[in-house]
Amino acid sequence: MQPLTVTASSFEVKNKLEPDKLFKVSRFKELIKRTRPHKHDNYYEIIVLFEGAGFHWLDAEPFQVAPPTAYVLKPGQLHCWQFTGVPKGFAVLFKEEWVHAIHDAHLFNLLKELEQEISLSVGADVHLLLLEIEKEYLNPTPHSQVVLQGLLQVLFARLLQNRKAVATVAAGSEQLFRKFLSLLRKPGGPISQRVYEYACQLGVSPQNLNAICRRVSGKKASELIAEQVILESKRYLLHTDHTISEIAYQLSFGDPSHFVKYFKKYIGQTPKQFKSANQL
Repeated sequence: MQPLTVTASSFEVKNKLEPDKLFKVSRFKELIKRTRPHKHDNYYEIIVLFEGAGFHWLDAEPFQVAPPTAYVLKPGQLHCWQFTGVPKGFAVLFKEEWVHAIHDAHLFNLLKELEQEISLSVGADVHLLLLEIEKEYLNPTPHSQVVLQGLLQVLFARLLQNRKAVATVAAGSEQLFRKFLSLLRKPGGPISQRVYEYACQLGVSPQNLNAICRRVSGKKASELIAEQVILESKRYLLHTDHTISEIAYQLSFGDPSHFVKYFKKYIGQTPKQFKSANQL
């Protein structure tokens, strides 16, 4: 994966909040798109995705979009997207003055604890909560702000619960699984399509690596490798001008024809057909 290069003149400041609004919730746009690096003007944004694939850059640091997941953007934080699958989820925006710094100090404390990326171990609970926030926002009453602030506090707490649950899963031998994912997601794309080569780098047998992957993710190591190879393939096809041969080389295929067959096996289209059908 190529690094994101950002200069002072390469980004704009966006404001998705209307001048008379301090809070807003909306559905995330269901489009495969690439956005330019940009900042948001003086408001927080919490993005929760339940579907989609691709990459999200936060302050030039890349995060792989692996739903269900949440992103917490602070005022003025730089970010951009490279989607390879249709995203589905919610965006919650609010300005700091919407929450009273004294009366709602606990809400601020929860917000400060949130990390910029949170993997959701139980996405269903958060999805139902966001539906309730959306309903209250679209059908306002004289007490809606108090209700929405309460629901937002619950959302923050749920996200923190998920963060701790994921950290617990990663303890012990499952740390090996995290190391495996780190190898898979190294800049430039997967180093191989063979489980054996990853197992050698991690100092375990292919059987042991497969067992850990099944226990943590419910998928075999080979399935996770294929998913990553296809994800990176789509990114190169949709967001770069690389040729098929260049992409094949980048993803460690010895022969471009092997890459074409591999891609068609999982997608049902050749790389050329996929690119033509999904021109941005």
